[in-house]
Amino acid sequence: MTTPLLKLDDVHANYGSAKILFGITLEVPEGEVIALLGRNGVGKTTTLKSIMRIEVRTTGGIEFAGSDVTRLATHRIARAGIGYVPGDRRILAEMTVRENLELGRHVAASGREASQVEDVLAFFPALRRLLPRRGGHLSGGEQQMLTIARCLIGNPRLILLDEPSEGLAPKIVAELT
Repeated sequence: MTTPLLKLDDVHANYGSAKILFGITLEVPEGEVIALLGRNGVGKTTTLKSIMRIEVRTTGGIEFAGSDVTRLATHRIARAGIGYVPGDRRILAEMTVRENLELGRHVAASGREASQVEDVLAFFPALRRLLPRRGGHLSGGEQQMLTIARCLIGNPRLILLDEPSEGLAPKIVAELT
């Protein structure tokens, strides 16, 4: 039997006393694309934040590539090879687009070489002219492109995308899919 790339086993999550996830069990095979679908408030974002250990307390088990990452710090999970594109973007507003991208290079997964800025700009050519602009001066769609590009530049083995088309023009969404 093949080890799944990502495995959640009876994951429960809460924000303070508010319980959000109740026993999520999920396996994601290597090379597969999985979508979590549902209305607002059913736990899609919390599931991703649980995997990354961001802002949520969890119980249960989380494995990535056969290794237990349940209690690792967020930066160690990223270095293990999981990239995360949050729905709220979290770009660094005072840094330029280029500096935001370079920051993503420093989070490259252990044993995997980070991509070059030029490689990522091939996916997002609109960012090329914005390289000297501060992140806080970008439109919502430009910030979303930057967030995705910053994740890709780290060359993760697995990418968790939370609302990836949020703020993007339909034409750009069509180009990405």
